[in-house]
Amino acid sequence: MPPPKMNVKPASTHAYKALKLQDPGTTDVSQHPAQPHGPDSSNGSGSDSDTSSLCDHEVFHLRGTSTDGNVSLKASLTKGLQEPTLKPSQDLRMHIQGDGDDDDDDNGNDSDDNERTPFVKKDADWQRYRTRCLAVMVFLLTVNAVLLIWKPWQGKDSLAPVYNSAVKDLPEEQPIWPIPRSFTYGNQTVVLSPGFQIKLHFNTGEPLSPGTYPILEKAVARCMDRLQFKRNTTIPGRMPTEFGIINTPAAAAAADHGPVLSELTVIVGNPQAALEFGMKEAYAIDVHVQDDSPAAVVLHHLVKGSVQERAPIGQTDKVNATLTASTQWGVLHGLETFSQLVQAVRAVTSNELTTAPDQKTDNQLEIPNTPWLIQDEPRYSHRGILLDTSRNYYFVKDILRTLDAMSTVKLNVFHWHVLDQQTYPLVSKTYPELTAKRAERPDYLYTPDDVALIVQYGEERGIRVVPEFDAPGHTASWGRAFPNITVCLDKQPHYKYAAEPPPGQLDPLEPFTYTVLNNLIQEWAVQFPDRQVHAGGDEINMACWRSDDRLRDYIKHPKSRAGYEKRLMPVETSSGMDDTIRQTNARSIFVQSGEDRLLQVYLDRAFGMYTKNGKRPIVWEEIALEHDVRLPDSAIVQVWKSAGNAKRVIKQGRPVILSSADFWYLDCGFGQWLLGSQRESWCKYRSWQKVYSYRLTDKLNTEEQKLVYGGEVCLWSEQSDPSNLDSNLWPRSAAAAEILWSGSQDEKGEYRPLLHAAKRLVAVRERLHQMGVAASPVFPAWCGKHLEACLA
Repeated sequence: MPPPKMNVKPASTHAYKALKLQDPGTTDVSQHPAQPHGPDSSNGSGSDSDTSSLCDHEVFHLRGTSTDGNVSLKASLTKGLQEPTLKPSQDLRMHIQGDGDDDDDDNGNDSDDNERTPFVKKDADWQRYRTRCLAVMVFLLTVNAVLLIWKPWQGKDSLAPVYNSAVKDLPEEQPIWPIPRSFTYGNQTVVLSPGFQIKLHFNTGEPLSPGTYPILEKAVARCMDRLQFKRNTTIPGRMPTEFGIINTPAAAAAADHGPVLSELTVIVGNPQAALEFGMKEAYAIDVHVQDDSPAAVVLHHLVKGSVQERAPIGQTDKVNATLTASTQWGVLHGLETFSQLVQAVRAVTSNELTTAPDQKTDNQLEIPNTPWLIQDEPRYSHRGILLDTSRNYYFVKDILRTLDAMSTVKLNVFHWHVLDQQTYPLVSKTYPELTAKRAERPDYLYTPDDVALIVQYGEERGIRVVPEFDAPGHTASWGRAFPNITVCLDKQPHYKYAAEPPPGQLDPLEPFTYTVLNNLIQEWAVQFPDRQVHAGGDEINMACWRSDDRLRDYIKHPKSRAGYEKRLMPVETSSGMDDTIRQTNARSIFVQSGEDRLLQVYLDRAFGMYTKNGKRPIVWEEIALEHDVRLPDSAIVQVWKSAGNAKRVIKQGRPVILSSADFWYLDCGFGQWLLGSQRESWCKYRSWQKVYSYRLTDKLNTEEQKLVYGGEVCLWSEQSDPSNLDSNLWPRSAAAAEILWSGSQDEKGEYRPLLHAAKRLVAVRERLHQMGVAASPVFPAWCGKHLEACLA
């Protein structure tokens, strides 16, 4: 029997008009009704049941048998294909006629090779073409995935350089943190007299009256306490060279052998400057020996096991030390730096050098490497820590200890995330039921007296307390006292209606929502005197709002909106602040979705209340980047999702505070906390080196950099509480503090290396431990003395 032949004429580019299978005993396939393609259609018999159609795709399955009866052929002709996809066996060929003749070639003549198209070749070409297309697609998808994960344009995974010899380093025995922006030093050593004093003067030379400027006086007292602590601290009995230069006579006789510093003169321009964003914090320190000839004290160096004594050169040289600042805030920072210049040295006699037992002694205080000239000021005005005290409670003493540590490294903003969906621990005089019904425990509260203490404690250390009242999302705790002002409260499944349990958001169409909010904002404005307030705005869940019938009606039916809005409190306006409203998107036509219009209803009223009370709002980046809403020109945007989002916000002309989770989220890396989940944390652990590598103004031009107000490290408390507060914050927060104060580059534009930072960060941790702050280790103690051997 001759091999079957198929004649096909395309009806269009999308389908073939007719298919004919030539075989004894069969007829044109178009004369038969289409049959479903079932499991029996693959028997290769060539019967009517073998010819079927898939209606949705117009697919015809054709079967033929070769002359020896043991080779089958299947062709699938689908819409959109110019030719069928065939799987030929042996030398079987099928001819496709495209000359417009619908008639079959019944003569069985297939000897004319010029009129035949070898389908094997056509199929191979099509397969090669398809393979190449798939390869290109896979390549492009792979590149896209790598770029999305790696994000090289953000420098997300890059660290600061380990080495950079072009960067000037501090002397090893004076590891000041954060590093001053400009400094010079010499090679002399001066001794602080036992009666050393710090005296305050106006820049006119007139001394400050005692009891008049408590912030300055308390700062001086803290500095003196720190120096006294150094005098009294037990220095372990080790080889004396481990603590620098050793003086031969006792400390009491030190004044007889060289230049002695008896007083630090502090000169301040305005000792009552406001504690606010943009305050002047610059200072200068000058310590020098007032003599043209070099001076020295009698010093003992232990060199290769032998004691070498340097003779005194000039024994009555006078040492001048001045600290100059335009405000008391600069004085506070200068005193901190001065205390780090001073080193404690065991005062022993020559015959004590061999034994040097542990003992508490009256240590000698020295300033090595004199003369010192330091001119210092912060790179950014906003340098902070965010602490979430809602998800887990922190005692007031924990917060005060954190403020002490912050002042040591010149951080100046305590961003107090005091409320969230889990608890409402801030006691309200107007609505005491808020804490009564949603505190973690009856005694886990922050009373008005607690707030006043924290605010005052921060002010005495130059630290602003900026509260955050996150809304309209993250407000389930409000609904415990007032269920009618929230929607989707405790609705399940929680992940559909909130970022984390329990769900609950403020109802923007409930009039009582704004009554409560207005009264609370008036109360908060008195409790927290800072002119900035964080209004939240992150992770607003639109599914939560759509779950409510009224809100869904407002969202879907624009004509009904006016009626709902008439029932609400009117929008407050204030002439005291810039409350010009400007849209967040850059489109020429501003079209809001129903959900964003609902959000706008809330934002207009909330911002109006804040500005009326003299507050400048800060919002999370979602408000500016993920919603088409209008914000006051005065609004500040805090960027957290990605470092690259800073530029997107700045393009809107808005100032930013940077807290990229890529670098400065300190709660990352501890695993998923939801029960039954084995997933990892959504973000990786950020080591101090990663924290130190955040380049805040990367990819920003000079004008754009002016809109970077500063940054904050963030500690969210799903898995933090007083037991691990210190180790989660420190010393990683200190790494951020240097970037915010000194910048990631020196005055010449060179990036500060990790090797220099590591040497000094060890000393920072030691100072924190002396203050009672349980900072975590930087690396094994052995590496502290062998840094070069601990490189990756």
